[in-house]
Amino acid sequence: MKKSRIYLSLGIATAIVGALVMFVLQVDVRSAAIIGVGMLVTLVVPVLIINIMLNKIDKVELDSKKDLQEAETKLADMVEKFSAVTLLDELTGCSNKRHFIDMLYQQKAMSERGTYEFTVIVTQVDSFDDIVQTEGPGRGDEVLQLYSRIVKAALREVDILARLERDQFAMVLSGCTEDDALLILGRISQLIEQIQVSEQTKLKVTQSCGLTSFHGTETPEDLIEHASQALIFASRQGGDNVAGYNYIAPDVTSV
Repeated sequence: MKKSRIYLSLGIATAIVGALVMFVLQVDVRSAAIIGVGMLVTLVVPVLIINIMLNKIDKVELDSKKDLQEAETKLADMVEKFSAVTLLDELTGCSNKRHFIDMLYQQKAMSERGTYEFTVIVTQVDSFDDIVQTEGPGRGDEVLQLYSRIVKAALREVDILARLERDQFAMVLSGCTEDDALLILGRISQLIEQIQVSEQTKLKVTQSCGLTSFHGTETPEDLIEHASQALIFASRQGGDNVAGYNYIAPDVTSV
């Protein structure tokens, strides 16, 4: 539309200039026509050249914007994938240990600002080595994936599930006491027992759990260590057990 207006303006300007030339120089119509055509060519050709160059510049700019948008999209995808890799366990999609510790620091900060409480649990899939030896590593991975999905479904959105090691997981139950955690773990145990390892064996999926609540002095690493110690005790009782950590407050009396 803009180009048509430019050409129309040039045509009108050329006609006016041609008429003025005819009037001033008193030339005949043929000479005026030749002069008009010459003036038209003189005016239009540079405009056409400039227009072609501007079109090329516009195309380059458009291509550049398109390339920039594609680059930004690829970068965003890479950032998203990198974030997923650094925060999530590849097999189960749960949080990894690093992310879990970061979340524990957030939970600790929330608790220190008020009356908020939370419980940390470290769990282990019982007899996992037997499952792998009997059914193979592939089936073992499938059992871990099923286990994590069932646990996630049993937890709330505010809770956190992470995979710490091969067959060990950890949870943060937000706003839960140890008694609340026992009820949740009982429900999870009932659900995971329904996992059928295979039709040939009678292996069942059970879990042993160690738990501890935050008392105000522990670091996130302490909480994981305390729950892990309780887990060791629970596992030694034959599996499918829950044990709590016997917290003793540190002596802060001055000498």
